[in-house]
Amino acid sequence: MAGTRREAEVLERFRGRCAGTDAERRAAVHLRDRLNDLGREAELQPIRVRPRFGLAHALHALLAVAGSLVAVGATAAGSALVLLAAVLTFLDASGYLQVMRRILGGRASQNVESREHGDKPGVLIVTAGYDSPRESGALGLATRLLRDPWLVMWGAMVAILACCVVRLTGTESTVLTVVQFVPTVLLILIIPALVDVELSGAGGDPAGAGAVATALRLGDDLGAKLEHFDIWVVLTGANQPFALGMGAWLGRRRKELDRRSTAVISIGAAGAGPVRYTRSEGIILSQPSHGDLVRVSREIAEDSAGEGSPEIRPYVSHEPSNAARAASRGLPSITVSTAGRQPADEDALDRLHAFARELIERLDAEVGPSLSRRDPPTGR
Repeated sequence: MAGTRREAEVLERFRGRCAGTDAERRAAVHLRDRLNDLGREAELQPIRVRPRFGLAHALHALLAVAGSLVAVGATAAGSALVLLAAVLTFLDASGYLQVMRRILGGRASQNVESREHGDKPGVLIVTAGYDSPRESGALGLATRLLRDPWLVMWGAMVAILACCVVRLTGTESTVLTVVQFVPTVLLILIIPALVDVELSGAGGDPAGAGAVATALRLGDDLGAKLEHFDIWVVLTGANQPFALGMGAWLGRRRKELDRRSTAVISIGAAGAGPVRYTRSEGIILSQPSHGDLVRVSREIAEDSAGEGSPEIRPYVSHEPSNAARAASRGLPSITVSTAGRQPADEDALDRLHAFARELIERLDAEVGPSLSRRDPPTGR
């Protein structure tokens, strides 16, 4: 196939490919056709998503602020509002239920799926998101300062709720008012950053395009060549607002994926930084990356360090990635990515590809033989 950098540059031309846009649809058609050109049968899978996460969480925060203010004079009513806000935030951010986003409406998106039907005992899913995030400077600043703004926001709601519970016991004091005031102000400051998401556009997202190009290259290199795993390439739409495309794909394929014989390798940001792999990932409730996947990744990192290659490090991701979504469904998962989102040159993309390829090949050699001794799952 074409060079990974060139492949990424082609996808970058679909600027503004936010979830539910025409640019995202055209990018999906391009990727389906590209997979077909590589000799991999591929299809578009239409999905319905609710991508307005910025406005939804702004309303959650506003509800909690209102509850905090009401609780000063009407503690029970204020407490109920804060509790509702905390529950809605947790359910939405964790991917369980999007109540507020249902009210705000949905959009049409699509996933691109390329499966192999080699009847091998295992399935290895290589996935990446092809849409672009909205380039919100305010939310970007909040993320740099807070690392995990969703956890901070939810934690602020819990802190306010704790103060409300104390008020319900009849306790009133200046200290309690000050303690409740701090997380309330924090939520007020977060609201403009969340609203800014809805007002922002999207660019080419070179790191995201590099991830998709890497996934395409892995599918081309390893397709039908592993002994114990079929390689499935899944390129998800609506990835940036909480990996909605992956959630929809997992819901569609849940009866076909055996937890004992399926692994998910998610390609995260493919930029100019050093290669890394996750120890755990997700927001609010972090999901640990699978033990075997982490172990093999660590062994590759140790081997490459002995050869004088750039250091490969584990990290904790605070993003709702495709792998985090899969882990929440009980599937062995890990994300491999780079530490930066600046455009990568061919050498940087080659390093990420080489790491992911070696991870897959070692899994096939070390874990695969144990799958062959089991009865293969049915329904594929």
